[in-house]
Amino acid sequence: MLKHKSIHWRKLLKTLRDELVHLFLPAKDSAYIYAFLGLISFLAIILRLYYIDNAIGYDEAYTFIRFSSKPFKFALADYHAPNNHILNSLLIGVAYRLLGNHLWVVRVPAFIASVLSVPMAFVTARRFFKVHQALAVAVVLAVSQTFILNAVNGRGYPLIIFFSLLLANLAGILVKEESGSKVQSGSKVQSGSKVQSRSALIAYAITGALGFYTIPIFLYPMAGISLWIVVTYLTEPEPWKIRWHKVGVFLVTCLASGVMTVILYSPVIIFGTGFKSLVANDIVKSQNWQGFSENFIVRSKNTWENWMLYTSPITNWVLATGFLISLFFYRKVSNQRLPMQVFLLVGAGFMILLQKVAALPRIWGYLEMFYLFFSAAGLAWATSKIFTLIWRRKISEKILNSLVLAVALIAFTNITIKTQNTEMRANRAHSSAFYMAEYIATHISEKDTVVAVAPIDIQIAYYLLIEGVPYEVFYQRDHPKEIENAFVLVRTRGEYNINTLEKVLNFYELTDSLDVDAGNLIFDYGPLFVYSIPSSE
Repeated sequence: MLKHKSIHWRKLLKTLRDELVHLFLPAKDSAYIYAFLGLISFLAIILRLYYIDNAIGYDEAYTFIRFSSKPFKFALADYHAPNNHILNSLLIGVAYRLLGNHLWVVRVPAFIASVLSVPMAFVTARRFFKVHQALAVAVVLAVSQTFILNAVNGRGYPLIIFFSLLLANLAGILVKEESGSKVQSGSKVQSGSKVQSRSALIAYAITGALGFYTIPIFLYPMAGISLWIVVTYLTEPEPWKIRWHKVGVFLVTCLASGVMTVILYSPVIIFGTGFKSLVANDIVKSQNWQGFSENFIVRSKNTWENWMLYTSPITNWVLATGFLISLFFYRKVSNQRLPMQVFLLVGAGFMILLQKVAALPRIWGYLEMFYLFFSAAGLAWATSKIFTLIWRRKISEKILNSLVLAVALIAFTNITIKTQNTEMRANRAHSSAFYMAEYIATHISEKDTVVAVAPIDIQIAYYLLIEGVPYEVFYQRDHPKEIENAFVLVRTRGEYNINTLEKVLNFYELTDSLDVDAGNLIFDYGPLFVYSIPSSE
């Protein structure tokens, strides 16, 4: 009996291992390739750790204060602001309860997702490209300044990047596996790896649901990748009956992903802020055509400028060249029959026109990732063609792999030198909000109420929370209360126009209820000032 159970468990573990190999090991590469990938991933960790203690940002502070630090029911059901990237908020909440209240804890989910995206990029790229191209893709994502900084911003966008890569990897499996399938008895799909294809479909549905549960904008990458799969199926040189069968199975998978998404969001829909908070908030609400076109032009320009922000003009031209190579020579650069990059753009464009929403630049982080993904693959392919003219194929492949690693080490050294100089270290030091919060925490009493406007209110509230001062000490416009004494916080510089004491008091309509003449400036640090003002009564 025990022997029978042991055999059963061994078979189960073997099946699980085979499924994981099928899903995450696209090819049998040499051991040194995985050693290279491990080193690249390690470099990615170090580069991200350099910035892990950056001053808190408004959005990540808001996420922690309003969702992650509260009981889980708030993160699950409260979608009063799209700032609640629910899966990310829940993961921060878990990290906070397990690891304590530290600045870096807010960034743990984003950090892990960003680091895992490096080997995931290799796996996905290896599904479509040769090994040196896959290594090049992993390197680009490991050293990209954009993705390094995203990794230390406690938001859901690094999770979107990871799930987009995972979805593309699964799409490669589905296209490859289903392409060789045959129809038996007019209903069931039979192939040499029927179970594996089924597992890829299940994984695709689950990945889609998790992506949507992170941020609903996952609709964009999933639309593009799914469109690529459908068109690939429909253009296969097979009888139409087989083509439509494969499309039908895949669409059922997408429907299952949608059903799981609705289930995940059911606390918001049934018990929380309601369905409209998901589909009709200020960020995703449809605009008229004039407003949409005007915003779209401006935000498209801003998005492209953001993509070019951290790289030199020469590097930008090189990357653009690599992308064009991958696009015009995709049949040679990859094993794709149709260029996925085109469908990613078409899918995004279709959804934008359908929604009439000009998305903010940060929404397109996944597109920037795929831009770098295909750029690196195109450049590596072109380089390999040059190398094969000089050396034999096997020798040139080893030289290419070593060259890719050398590029990673050079980029790592360059970034390390920049981040460790005096100016950069000063920029990563605690912000003025930290020192203001430190002062308030040691001087505030039960009679004091903190009065501040965004974004300084949330940033200082985060640092106060670390010091043990609850968010409830802040005056809320929608929940006014009697004030005995006010600590009024003023930021004199920045993009917001509420930058004087008078403007802050007018914003909350407190000018008459506070005795401004009896107030005093009690603390200032850089552009931040704290005034103590008693009640006028």
